[in-house]
Amino acid sequence: MLVQVIDEVIKYSLGEVNATIIYGYFKKINCPVDKIPENLDFFSMELRRLLGSGRGQILGSAPILERAILKALCKKLEINCQFEGPVNFAEYVKKLKEVYNHGKDDAC
Repeated sequence: MLVQVIDEVIKYSLGEVNATIIYGYFKKINCPVDKIPENLDFFSMELRRLLGSGRGQILGSAPILERAILKALCKKLEINCQFEGPVNFAEYVKKLKEVYNHGKDDAC
């Protein structure tokens, strides 16, 4: 489901052509899209390297894209999520997985 959400958000936000470029980049560095769930920290780091994370880079689009992915994932999982301050993408995905699998809370 995470791969599907990532694909939907990237294509919606950046368009098909840019999504193809991004996926090609990740494939080239040995992290094809289907392996992203196993490499969340690496995905986040490389996405920030590719798109920027702020201060002088394309409006810091990587953190914005990560938040959009997390919001879309929360919606699909029917989990109420709220973000305050910077979000660690990998940790938040792990937290969502735990909440979804174990029903610890209905909010993150």
